Amino acid sequence: MRILHSLSILIVFIFHTFYVFADLNEGYAFRSLDINNGLSQNTVHAILQDKQGFMWFGTKDGLDRYDGISFRAFMKESGTLGNNFITSLYEDQQGQIWIGTDVGLYVYSPEHETVERFIMKSDLDTGIDYTVNLVTGDKDGGIWVVTQSQAVFYYNPQTNKLINYLSDQSGRLKFGSLGQLYFDSDNVCWLDIRDGNLYFSKDKLQTLVPVFPKDGNEPFKGEYICKLLPGPYNCMYVGTITGLKEVNLTNKTVRTLLSKDESGDDIYVREIAFYSDDELWAGTESGLYIYNLRTKKTVHLRNLSGDPYSISDNAIYSICKDREGGIWIGSYFGGVNYYPKQYTYFDKVYPRTEIDEMGKRVREFCADHDGTLWIGTEDKGLFHYYPSTGLIEPFRHPDIYHNVHGLCLDGNYLWVGHFAKGLNRIDLRTHAVKHYFDAPNDIFSICRTTSGNLWLGTTAGLFRYHSETNRFERVPELGWVFIYNIKEDKQGNLWLATYIDGVYKRNVRTGEWEHYMHDETNPSSLPSNKVLSIFEDSQNQLWFTTQGGGFCRFDPSGKIFVRYDSSIGLPSNVVHRIEEDEKGLFWITTNKGLVHFNPKTLEFKVYTIANGLLSNQFNYQSSYKDKNGRIYFGSINGFISFEPSVFVDNDFLPPVVITDFMLFNKKVPIVEDNKDMLAFVARQLSPLYHVITAENGIEALKVLEHEYINLVISDIMMPEMDGLELCEHLKSNLDYSHIPIILLTAKTTLESKIEGLEQGADAYIEKPFSVEYLRVNVANLLSNRERLRRCFIESPFIKADTMAQTKADEVFIQKLNEYVSQHLDNTDLVIDDMAEAMNMGRSNFYRKLKGVLDMSPNEYLRLIRLKKAAQLLKDGRYGIVEISYMVGFNSPSYFSNCFKKQFGVLPKDFMQ
Repeated sequence: MRILHSLSILIVFIFHTFYVFADLNEGYAFRSLDINNGLSQNTVHAILQDKQGFMWFGTKDGLDRYDGISFRAFMKESGTLGNNFITSLYEDQQGQIWIGTDVGLYVYSPEHETVERFIMKSDLDTGIDYTVNLVTGDKDGGIWVVTQSQAVFYYNPQTNKLINYLSDQSGRLKFGSLGQLYFDSDNVCWLDIRDGNLYFSKDKLQTLVPVFPKDGNEPFKGEYICKLLPGPYNCMYVGTITGLKEVNLTNKTVRTLLSKDESGDDIYVREIAFYSDDELWAGTESGLYIYNLRTKKTVHLRNLSGDPYSISDNAIYSICKDREGGIWIGSYFGGVNYYPKQYTYFDKVYPRTEIDEMGKRVREFCADHDGTLWIGTEDKGLFHYYPSTGLIEPFRHPDIYHNVHGLCLDGNYLWVGHFAKGLNRIDLRTHAVKHYFDAPNDIFSICRTTSGNLWLGTTAGLFRYHSETNRFERVPELGWVFIYNIKEDKQGNLWLATYIDGVYKRNVRTGEWEHYMHDETNPSSLPSNKVLSIFEDSQNQLWFTTQGGGFCRFDPSGKIFVRYDSSIGLPSNVVHRIEEDEKGLFWITTNKGLVHFNPKTLEFKVYTIANGLLSNQFNYQSSYKDKNGRIYFGSINGFISFEPSVFVDNDFLPPVVITDFMLFNKKVPIVEDNKDMLAFVARQLSPLYHVITAENGIEALKVLEHEYINLVISDIMMPEMDGLELCEHLKSNLDYSHIPIILLTAKTTLESKIEGLEQGADAYIEKPFSVEYLRVNVANLLSNRERLRRCFIESPFIKADTMAQTKADEVFIQKLNEYVSQHLDNTDLVIDDMAEAMNMGRSNFYRKLKGVLDMSPNEYLRLIRLKKAAQLLKDGRYGIVEISYMVGFNSPSYFSNCFKKQFGVLPKDFMQ
């Protein structure tokens, strides 16, 4: 049967090289944290890791503690910090954190989690009342503070005394200015006093010894020194506004390491830190410089617009190396960047900007004869990749469609399949392209067997190529089955993975077909009929990956399938591809990360974007291993490649720290300008709730920006922003409209009560009031919310909008429900998708949903899936297995377990 004919088109073809990996940030990939992730402000002046492992970030508008997941903010407005402009951080030997600000010094107590102003007077009766430029410590436990307008202060914890150094009797510096001050491992103090020289002191600033002769030829004359850092081999490293210098303290010589950038401008060095003994990182106004002291080579890393893995901003103000070996980098506009210690080495290739010609959705890899790779993408067509140089070139031709589904090398020809656009054959010698117009339009797999046969898997069946007629013919035995992947095993048998009909095998000797399907009653059957790929390992064992059933090994002796899925800890039951490394270990791509699996011990490790992946979601049909053992995997954001042999184990064990203990689990701000009344109400409620205090509406709003709040109690008459204005602001703002508000007031007229209720207040209490009456009102508002929540959670048919307390909340819930309902069958729907649909940041969306429904986005999504399933079960038109997939579950058994846990009965019993 003739089903196609062909047309040969020869077009002059030009390759355009557009990407050189080595020239773009040298393969360094950063993760960033900013205000959208919970950081108080994007200008980060200081970074510190404390003894417990927390990271601290001092910004221009607050101090943040980060536990690797979430931030806790210390701010003036929340009463947890006296001033928000942080300049310096230092942890002493007792674990206290000294906080320099633009109006003085504060101390954080880890035991009480409180911050207090350091108000001690010095021996000259002066206090630390001006901008603190630097806080540091010596090896004896002493604290040294360099201020902008005063002298150096030394605090001795043993004697509890504060002493002025380098000052006159008024407490001012004896000389014009003091820049940097640093104690090395030998307790020697190094400093500069802005006179072009460097000084050291071995007696805690009693005497200053110049490093260079004071003869008018000091090496830093006219320079502004921003940073001093002792290094190995008796060298001191000096960051200035004109570059980075190395001072050899043995022979008193100075060597310039960095001076001019690519434009010829001076390199303004603000911060320097050692990554290793040979590698020095310099934060500048023009990006990050990495200087290798051994090779004398420099890498310059800059922000690249549209590249999410480059540093977020070029103005670098702070650098901190953590105990695991990662580097934290604070910027002026871009928040914090993190470069983890490299236990894994994933090279990344991806489009750097929106106008970059390279495709993001990488689906196909095919090796050419010369070791280069042909890469098919689903958004921008076909590319030619040169692994030795990192060059990638687009192949542009009118008949090469942007959505490539299938690549196969056949001698001097490359077969290219497309989604909805049929099949092409490229002559690699001439670049002539022949298009097969009548071929099945939806190509999913192309396979050339060792005998030379060419097979085509499509949505409309299996086709075989006949070279003598240059035609494809359908294999009639299989009909119109949707074929996803084709694989020839080492015995010559042909295996077909189908999307809804399980697996087919064609016996090479007899030509007969065998069919394997999923059987709910047989745990040794194929785990799912949606089979995505076929893999044969070095032991000639066949493995199958599935959409929703994990992956499995085929045992030919009993013709059974051994299953591996989320029940053993697999991160996702959607498994795309498997590749085997030289040690016989498997690398498996899923929708939720890359899995390193030992098929003998069944041990596995999961890698995610936290380990350097481009995306946790990999793409279908997208893997390749070259002859040297290098593995390639395509994702929805580009592709990665790596050599498994260079991976090392991360044996760092972070400490376990309790970050919060919520006995009553409710946070209640009290807003009152009368300090006596504020203290009184706080005392009465603190045994029952987590009380936070604020003295006016402005301060209260600052608290709400950084805390998850359950209820607000506010006075009406207050300066700056009164209670009515606060109430109106909260109820009209989607981020806060769900929060109940109790207004306290001395106004007793009916008009004032009506005004308060019109602004959205949930309760109105007149002063003077009974404390017990206040307690009952608070408890009732919170318990009523809880009753509604329990009813919503436990009943299959109560809708989420019953939880709405305001019109804004009702609109929010309806919009969210509409979006989720439209995407219920998407098994990979995550919080970022929902937040984007709601036009909200991730953290704000999380906080809003938690406030309205008191559940996380993942909990909400699972509940909505189960409620929809309950409705479908009630309708009776679909079976349990079908419904489980319709509402986004990968496994019917997992769906049944979740349903019973939520509603108390199994789906089969619910139907009755």
